[in-house]
Amino acid sequence: MRRTRRLGRYHLVHRVAFGGMAEVFRGFTFSADGQRHDVAVKKLLPHFVEDEQFVTMLTDEYRLVSRLRHPNVARFFEIARVGKDVLISMEYVDGQDLRSTIDQARTMGIGLVWEDIAFVLARSLDGLHHAHEATGDAGERLEVVHRDLSPSNILIGYDGDVKVIDFGIAKANLNRIQTKQGVIKGKVKYMSPEQAFGHPLDRRSDVFSAGSVLYELCTGRQPFRARTEVELIFAVRDAAPPDCRQLVPDLPEPLARIVDRSMARERRDRFQTAAEMRDALVDFLQSHAPGYRRTRLARFMKHVWAEEIEADLRALEDFVLDLPEGPAENLGTNLLADELGPDAAYARFSPMPTRVTRAADVEAAAVQAHAPLAPGETVMDPFAPATVRVRRRDDDD
Repeated sequence: MRRTRRLGRYHLVHRVAFGGMAEVFRGFTFSADGQRHDVAVKKLLPHFVEDEQFVTMLTDEYRLVSRLRHPNVARFFEIARVGKDVLISMEYVDGQDLRSTIDQARTMGIGLVWEDIAFVLARSLDGLHHAHEATGDAGERLEVVHRDLSPSNILIGYDGDVKVIDFGIAKANLNRIQTKQGVIKGKVKYMSPEQAFGHPLDRRSDVFSAGSVLYELCTGRQPFRARTEVELIFAVRDAAPPDCRQLVPDLPEPLARIVDRSMARERRDRFQTAAEMRDALVDFLQSHAPGYRRTRLARFMKHVWAEEIEADLRALEDFVLDLPEGPAENLGTNLLADELGPDAAYARFSPMPTRVTRAADVEAAAVQAHAPLAPGETVMDPFAPATVRVRRRDDDD
């Protein structure tokens, strides 16, 4: 039997990632009706918690992120202090990031096909465009720019869903470490030229980064390579990667043109919005693979990650909740409580279930999440208007 670790409103089941800024845990919490909600909980590393300026900067960034509500952006719940810890909770995506998926598939000698590539990027750009269009209470444009779009910040669910993450971290993290030698090398590879120059950024910087991700997915290599960090920065500033057509002779020409335009060195020569680039990818997808559905991507994910899915199910089979005796205490202090208001989703979260929750319940929910689609089951139509909610599974090929 394993015991969950409780942190604020959340039960932490196991760690799923460890990065330079935080540990990331799979966790869950409960709403007033006893429903279990899966969450991802980022626990800042101690030296970041001790940096009050960084925590303030991060909180300000999440003040903007809290306004984002879109199916292709992982939803943010809260940033809170719990004792000596600072945590960030967000929607949990039952899947893997694009970086890991690319690498795992490569070890199996397989990869994403052109239509999967177009779909993943189109959905990511949908989320980006929503963020770029975000406005404040008075209708003013908030000028949200991700600044760190990369394969590691695109999540793909085992159900084929796609979500962009870490809008709030990029600016605060880069501002804190930009003078530290060698720390941001991994980020530079997907930067726009203007970002590598340190110039002011707008949405077209994210378009360039999306183009860099598309380039890698199409060619199997990153667009910019160098022996040192300084050389890499200069390569990004020049924005002259090898022609993707020479690397992959059978690359469909429409995809090659999208790569070229999105990675233009001058901002005025790129797609001017993420929506523009998305529309070009959707046009390609609908002409190259009519009737494409995200269930195709789901089948790919479940094939690539079959062993990990099974291991995850086993890990959830047997655990004991760390329940407080009496009323739950030390739920933490939400650093954006005034901004989010008393009716925010996090305010309804509690580590205390109102009904008995058994390990079998959790296992059953996890099995259902990973199960193949049954005949008649409904799935989202990725390109339907907002008023069209579902499509019958029977209609999918």
